[in-house]
Amino acid sequence: MGLARTHQRLSDGWQVRRAGMADWHPVQVPGCWEDTGIAKDDPGPVDYRVSFDVPDLGPGERLRLRFGAVSYACTVYVDEQPVGEHVGMWDAFDVEVTAAVQPGARSTLRVRAEKPASLTGGPDAPPVPGSYPTRETLVGFLPYVWGHVHGGIWQDASLVVTGPVVFGDVHATGTPDGALSVETSLSGEWPGSKVALTVTDPDGAVVAEDVREAGSPGDGEGNPAARFDLRLPSPRPWSPEQPDLYTVRVRLLTNARADAGADGSDIDVAPSDERTVRIGLRTVAADGARLLLNDAPVYPRMILSWGWNPDVLYANPGPDRVRADLLELRRLGFNGVKLCLWFPPDYYFDLADELGMLIWVELPMWLPHPTEHFRGQLDTEAERLVRAARTHPSVVLYTLGCELSAVVGDDVLGPLYAKVKGLVGDALVRDNSGSGEAYGGLLTEYADFYDHHLYCELQHFRETLEHFAPGFREPKPWLFGEFCDLDTFRDLRRLDAAGPRPWWLSDDPEVNPQGARWQYDSHLHEPRLRANGFWDRGNQLEEISRKQALLHRKVTLETVRLRADTSGYVITGERDTPISTAGLWDDLGELKVDAEEFRGFNDNLVVGLGWDRRRTWLAGGDRPAYGDPWCHLEGALVRAHLVLAHHGRDPGVVTGEWSVGFEGEEPFAHGTYAPAGVRSPGTVGELAVAEFTAPAVDRPRQAVVRNRTRVGTPGVTGPRGTTEETANSWPMWFFPARPFDDAGALTLADPGGRLADLAKLAPEAGTGLSSTAVAIATRWSGELDDHVRSGGRAVLLVDAASGGPFGTVAVPFWREGVKVPEPHPAWGDFPHDGSVSLQFAGCATDLALDWNVGSIPAGAEVSPILRRVDARTAQVHDYAAELRWGAGRLIVSTLRFEGSAGDQPRGLARNTGAAYLLSRWARYLREV
Repeated sequence: MGLARTHQRLSDGWQVRRAGMADWHPVQVPGCWEDTGIAKDDPGPVDYRVSFDVPDLGPGERLRLRFGAVSYACTVYVDEQPVGEHVGMWDAFDVEVTAAVQPGARSTLRVRAEKPASLTGGPDAPPVPGSYPTRETLVGFLPYVWGHVHGGIWQDASLVVTGPVVFGDVHATGTPDGALSVETSLSGEWPGSKVALTVTDPDGAVVAEDVREAGSPGDGEGNPAARFDLRLPSPRPWSPEQPDLYTVRVRLLTNARADAGADGSDIDVAPSDERTVRIGLRTVAADGARLLLNDAPVYPRMILSWGWNPDVLYANPGPDRVRADLLELRRLGFNGVKLCLWFPPDYYFDLADELGMLIWVELPMWLPHPTEHFRGQLDTEAERLVRAARTHPSVVLYTLGCELSAVVGDDVLGPLYAKVKGLVGDALVRDNSGSGEAYGGLLTEYADFYDHHLYCELQHFRETLEHFAPGFREPKPWLFGEFCDLDTFRDLRRLDAAGPRPWWLSDDPEVNPQGARWQYDSHLHEPRLRANGFWDRGNQLEEISRKQALLHRKVTLETVRLRADTSGYVITGERDTPISTAGLWDDLGELKVDAEEFRGFNDNLVVGLGWDRRRTWLAGGDRPAYGDPWCHLEGALVRAHLVLAHHGRDPGVVTGEWSVGFEGEEPFAHGTYAPAGVRSPGTVGELAVAEFTAPAVDRPRQAVVRNRTRVGTPGVTGPRGTTEETANSWPMWFFPARPFDDAGALTLADPGGRLADLAKLAPEAGTGLSSTAVAIATRWSGELDDHVRSGGRAVLLVDAASGGPFGTVAVPFWREGVKVPEPHPAWGDFPHDGSVSLQFAGCATDLALDWNVGSIPAGAEVSPILRRVDARTAQVHDYAAELRWGAGRLIVSTLRFEGSAGDQPRGLARNTGAAYLLSRWARYLREV
């Protein structure tokens, strides 16, 4: 789009009506028609109108309407004459209206638009009536975030005066050595026209000028064009640390005259047009598993953005908001954003260029029904969007769609990859974010990098990484296009105190229709929380869940960073939405985490912990013998390997120190290190082993392992001589050596052998059931029922094979749920601060107790010990509870005291924290 001689924003006086209705109502432009009261699931058509004064036009000048974006398909009328059409909700377009207006007169513009028709009740439901069903359009993910998508003129509309020929595409690229290429295309031919080029450096000084004849092939479509290839003096490359930008200005020049006027004389015309773009001198490449920016390793640390803004329904929050968000993301350690299945206004890219934030553009293709209309639009819209993004130095990655199944085949992805790859130059491109192997899609990939969306429970994350990184695969950068989410609790009382409750919490389907959302529970949270007794505990749940979310992300990111074959990641997500509270910002725009603490594991330099390996001989063969790295018995030898992931700016010598100590006390172990040699960016390697003997304790105690590391460049001064630092810390718990000594008499009823190694910890434990001993059982039986009913005490560890009257439900332990330790005496002195941290890592489970299923007796009074409040549904389940069962007492739990899932400890004897908790329950039942 060329920069015109005059430019008038059409931002005031707009009116809107549902097509076929008589009354017009004011509407904001840019904005969306839903804000005027039109139902959110109504696809239209909807009419917009505004009147404007037609400017005077000089000889040869043209009048154009310019739209930043309209959702989704529209027809444009001037004084009720149709002047143009457009299909596609994300890209800008022009409509020439010269022949439809009279200069100096007043005209009326009308835009009739129709948005993609939403679905009636989830992603697989039928669509509402409409010309463009959601799944047959490139609508992206927003309909699945809040049920629908915005309709109408959601970016600027302008009236512009141009010459008869304007620039179509200006593609400028530069490399760090100063090589600059500029290619322009024009909307038509004009005799004798030339293109003038001016380049200014980041300080505003002119560093290059040139003029070329227009006419050489440019954009592959046969339009007249000019191409410039030159070298800039003293080039300043663009990077996240130094986002220097050059300004490229092209102008159309001509001395031609138009045909004769009415009196037979020639008419002077002004076909001039100009365009200005900002560019950065940079290159992107892959070197095995490393992603290179300007030939130096770069590790993208991105946040996932769906284009959702809680205060507006359309994806245009304004440049001030975007600037503030990007600056805050940098403070959190991020260096980029993935635009997941949406495409922003131009200013978003401009700000990313200016602030040094990397951008991953993902074409808005998700869950498609690839009809003939869809395929045609995909090819057309993809090219428009890529052309709009490709000049920006911040854009380094592209994906053609997200989590695509086999419905999008080789016939679509192959040609599309070739087209996009041919347009974007050296940026890396992938066909399917998430991969076909993970989502049942195309297995013959078109991809410059690997990309998986691993939403994992902590205990299964390492084995999942190994599964998706076979040793035989071709070395390529490996990025996680989205992962590492954890929903926090949404305290509706806090939202109520801040103002009117958001519409998506309404239980009125007219106000809050489900649409495409699969998660449609938010409006049910209040009644569910009131029914289960948690309504007044919102502050507690919010605080607990935020601590647990920070922990989950810390462990996940450190696990990724400590692998040399990983190349970057995208954390889900930017802000809370109606379907998920996994954002780093909540619904009120408040940050949920401490920025300094978060940056400790999300920065250029990250130090994580590794552990010694052990093996065990089991059933005639070797197997990994995982231990509990976070919980240790007094007197045990602890060896924590400090590992540095160096993705900083410069190579350097590493120095640092570590310590371990109890809160408020001097460290009981510490050390320093200075590994020999220089560590280079893009490397992962061990720094030292923090080795010490676990201190003697008379009760469980939590300590903190702390580390501070510096990477410096001795003897180098100036910008590349700075020292980078990182600090990190981890909790660790220490327990008495013989946890079962005070638990009293025990018996074990364990026909499946889940706790076969209990004898190592409690050698006096018997078998069977005894009225004088607490029974630990892993299978329900009539004998156990009778034992407890008659006054006995027992702990029953429930799994899928346990049987009995206790219902269970499969739910994640770390993700989506808030773990709430209730103030029950069964905890004894087991360490927790009212939350669940890594002392529970060894017994995390994928089952919870569901009291609505099963057949426990009506008189079996339940006292919860460890509860789970689902952050998405507000349903409550238990991981552990005490039941008064007849004359006796029974603790029932789904926790995995034997570990053995993923990288959990293998067996109770190695599961230090879990074993101590089991001993506390046994002691409580003996004493109660």
